[in-house]
Amino acid sequence: MSIRLDNIGKRFGGFSALGDIDLEVEPREFLALLGPSGSGKTTLLRIVAGLEFPDSGRVFYDGEDITDLKVADRGVGFVFQHYALFRHMTVADNVAFGLTVRRRRDRPPRAEIRDRVQKLLDLVQLGQLGARYPAQLSGGQRQRVALARALAVDPKLLLLDEPFGALDARVRKDLRRWLRELHDRMGLTSIFVTHDQDEALELADRIVVMDHGVIEQVDTPQKIYDEPASAFVFDFVGESNQLPVTVSGGRARLFDRPLALPEGTATPGEGPARLFFRPHDAEIVADEAGALPITVTLARPNSGTIRVEGRLDALERLIEIDAPMGDAPQVGARIAVRPTRARLYAGTGAE
Repeated sequence: MSIRLDNIGKRFGGFSALGDIDLEVEPREFLALLGPSGSGKTTLLRIVAGLEFPDSGRVFYDGEDITDLKVADRGVGFVFQHYALFRHMTVADNVAFGLTVRRRRDRPPRAEIRDRVQKLLDLVQLGQLGARYPAQLSGGQRQRVALARALAVDPKLLLLDEPFGALDARVRKDLRRWLRELHDRMGLTSIFVTHDQDEALELADRIVVMDHGVIEQVDTPQKIYDEPASAFVFDFVGESNQLPVTVSGGRARLFDRPLALPEGTATPGEGPARLFFRPHDAEIVADEAGALPITVTLARPNSGTIRVEGRLDALERLIEIDAPMGDAPQVGARIAVRPTRARLYAGTGAE
């Protein structure tokens, strides 16, 4: 199923939750809506589902305008963060719920429902637990039940709102991998909301980065990370160092000190700007012209490298870089750092 959102706007009283959103989702795509709290991502998902209605704009499924259809008539599967399972029902009854409450003419026979539920429980690796109740399951198992229930209505579109937010890190990672495999196997179109950048980068075919009700960038995970379209995207996705600089004569300057930036770093127009670079995109150099002098405040192991934190002499702020194992400077040492890859964005912005 393809999805198209045309000029979607939504307000809650005087607050603009979404402002003129245009977005297309391809059939069988796994799309992530990524952003901080209040960015509008959950509101957008609820409008796609039919749980909210836009104040302006239209929603299309496979080219058909379904903006005014109720959620029950859209045929979507929806998974919430906190499972929303019925505690008084068994696992099997929870999975069957969406089928058993259908109008009589649309409801499958009991035997067919029973067979479908068992197949779904087998699919989510809970085949022997149909007679248990939600309270007897772990958090990860309960979320699998919620996914099976969403799939029971045979949706072409699966919508997930922070589906793993209530789980611990290890379970969350295991379920992410499993969900991606399930999506591919079933040929679904899936849209999921998350504020977890690692989750979005690992799972999605494309990521929609949102902030304050607008879309900042839509792209593949690789491009979102490597080619952020705005300072917000660079700061929100991945670790980063950020410095206030001034662009003058085509060069970035920190106060009056010209900075040695990598060849090909694009500069915005003259005036205030922000310099961004990631900890792994920097190197320790001799105290040469254009390097950033820092005093090391911490050195610790970090996934095969040493994370070095240092206080920048010119500003009361920390710089973080990754140094090779066995080559880390001592705390208190004065070193110089040079970005090997960086981006400049016009304006002062919020730091």
